[in-house]
Amino acid sequence: MHGIARWQLGVLLCLMLLCVSLRAHTQALVGLRVLPHAGADTSFSGWRHEGPVPPLLTVPLELGDEVYGATLQLQPAQPGETWRVRVQYETSLGLSAEGPHLDLTGWKHCVSGWEAAEAVDAVDAVSFVLPTPSAEQHACFPPYTQAELEEAVRAHATAQGDPSQADDWIPRIGQDDALGTVLPFVAISTVRVRVEVLRKGRWVVVSTVSFLPPMGC
Repeated sequence: MHGIARWQLGVLLCLMLLCVSLRAHTQALVGLRVLPHAGADTSFSGWRHEGPVPPLLTVPLELGDEVYGATLQLQPAQPGETWRVRVQYETSLGLSAEGPHLDLTGWKHCVSGWEAAEAVDAVDAVSFVLPTPSAEQHACFPPYTQAELEEAVRAHATAQGDPSQADDWIPRIGQDDALGTVLPFVAISTVRVRVEVLRKGRWVVVSTVSFLPPMGC
């Protein structure tokens, strides 16, 4: 009986901790938005999520939209809590053929560290300016061989349901200035925005929003 009681107590404690964790997520934020932004080099048309903010959100962006320099506004469920926002950039390799392109987002990546977003008002920090990545962060990508690249192109073509597509792209990779040449390029494929709240002396992740900018034009 004692063994069963301890087991039941353990299950009850786990359920209570899960409820507390879920409640922290569902009640922490009742809305989230990124304001429209027009800067010298970047622009963003705006985005918002109404209602309780889930732990994970994925937001595909339109061509030309860049969240860099835009302002993220939090809508806390209750006032007086301490917030912070951090941003991470992930780059992927693409192949461009003077218009058509392949984005190898399922292959290798370069992932930056988490960079703090600056609070608009240090006293009541619920609005944060999302940082702009550096040239190094834009260009970062791990080394690869030609054989690895060709394998990645074949895997991508197969995943798209057209394996023969690889036979068209691979022979044209890096053919100098020849007509129809395919050139590799590196671009940011994911901008992760992590929202955290200070609870009992430690930072708790409330939500991570993954913005997915188009890689090619």
